[in-house]
Amino acid sequence: MRFVRLGDVARIVCGGSLDRSISSCWNGTIPWVTAKDILGARINDSLERITEFGLKESASNLVPVGSILVPASMTLENVVINDVPVAINKDLKAIIVESPDIDRNYIQQFLLSKASNLELSGKEGMNNGGHATEILADIDIPLLPLEEQRRIAIILDKADAICKKRRVTLNLADNFLHSIFLDMFGDSATNPNEWPTPPIAVQKRYTQIHNKMISIKEKLATELVQSNFLFNSLAASVFTSSEAA
Repeated sequence: MRFVRLGDVARIVCGGSLDRSISSCWNGTIPWVTAKDILGARINDSLERITEFGLKESASNLVPVGSILVPASMTLENVVINDVPVAINKDLKAIIVESPDIDRNYIQQFLLSKASNLELSGKEGMNNGGHATEILADIDIPLLPLEEQRRIAIILDKADAICKKRRVTLNLADNFLHSIFLDMFGDSATNPNEWPTPPIAVQKRYTQIHNKMISIKEKLATELVQSNFLFNSLAASVFTSSEAA
């Protein structure tokens, strides 16, 4: 099995900063992507946008479609591919694949599979002798036939999508259940509805509903852990077997 250094098959570019006090730089048409936008597998918009003047004022350039965007100021948690040209801020790196022998979706899934062991900044990054750009550039990628790369990327993308849906469901359920609970009983600490001391029957019902909500949240959390485990096991199996070939 031959390996290629990521920095030899892709160009890694840095984002830039932009002065928020200059109003003419903001509220334009160019997506200004920050770590807050790195959520799903793909990205086609951002929370903030900048103007052409803002792009010139920043140290950033337009990142072409199909680049791999990586948060560089924290432990790697997610990696996205942009479907529209974007500008990125200083907390992101863009991996622009330039080799025709490498599939960008394969690179994306490979990085996600290494997320738990890859830190791009902080003490670990400094101990490795470089910053995020150098750490990314030095990653060795198993070089498989292009069709095999694409097949692996499709399989892992489906598995990763399940994990993300579980995570979103858990967050929504947590917020929804908490909201219902407050609507029904109010905050027990402040008692804004000025409920009198409830009779035993009401207290029992209160406890039943509370325990049911906890049970639902625990079930969802368990499903998320199982999904993450399956994705990590699948990714480890795929890339370990590739590296051993």
